[in-house]
Amino acid sequence: MTDFSVWADPVLWRVTLAGAIRLATPIAFAAIGEMVAERAGTLNLSIDAVMTAGALAAVIAAAVGGWLAGVAAAAAVGLLLGLAMAALTVVGRLNQIVAGIAVSLVGYGLSDYVFELWQPSGQLTPLAPLVPTVRLPGLSAIPFIGDVMFKQSLLTYGAVALAALVSFVLRRTRLGLMLRAAGDDSAAASLRGVAVGQMRGLSLAFGGAAAGVGGAAITLGFLGSFTEGATGGRGYVAIAVVIIGRWTPLGALAAALLFAAFDSFSLRAQTLLPGWPGEAFSMLPYVVTLLVLVLTARGNVAPVELGRGSDA
Repeated sequence: MTDFSVWADPVLWRVTLAGAIRLATPIAFAAIGEMVAERAGTLNLSIDAVMTAGALAAVIAAAVGGWLAGVAAAAAVGLLLGLAMAALTVVGRLNQIVAGIAVSLVGYGLSDYVFELWQPSGQLTPLAPLVPTVRLPGLSAIPFIGDVMFKQSLLTYGAVALAALVSFVLRRTRLGLMLRAAGDDSAAASLRGVAVGQMRGLSLAFGGAAAGVGGAAITLGFLGSFTEGATGGRGYVAIAVVIIGRWTPLGALAAALLFAAFDSFSLRAQTLLPGWPGEAFSMLPYVVTLLVLVLTARGNVAPVELGRGSDA
């Protein structure tokens, strides 16, 4: 029988919560990028494929030039796929759902092909250098909280900084005002001189780059290598996280933490409750996310023209 007293161990919860923050990082990057794209009125369903491509690019580049080169390569690959999405929807005016599926197929296919070329079947996948973990002076010494929050990967701090920066830009700058106008009333925005097509193209490019870095946060953040299915569907979770977060950067960050908390908990529970079916724990974070999505996806807070097309 399982000794349930182990759940009272503070070390267990410290490790679980610290792991949750690290697991939230890739989702946060992808969700913030997708949130920006959706605020401009564009829906990008290829986020998971972009994360997969970014995860692979990060490992290949990091194996040659270090973790910083890996992150840069992931962002560049994500940017290119974001621009491809912009070319299809903004320039070509293709249906955004169809375009997202097309870019997904290209992203997954190219990732599998490049991975097979780089690492043929039967060979061991080389390990890539991880992004360094930084202990914030003073704060990391705080009992329990310091170990959980202030001994994290540079990418984790980067995700928090990105959320704060995007929140400021959307609320306090002319660029943010134009971007929000493109997603809420493109006709009125055009009359006021806003290049709606340009805003939507830039938002998709930014969203792609952020998703690429999110992929790097998986392989260079904690895995250290690339395997098929490395994202675990986190790109699709990121789309749900945008809705749960009510199309705000800080809301997306909080929703990503919610999913990751149950994800981290499920990993520990599989070890501590061996008699229980592992599949139930694997499903837990996705089931919780779905339930929260159903409960929160109400009200008229979404961008008015989300998914309706693009007016150049």
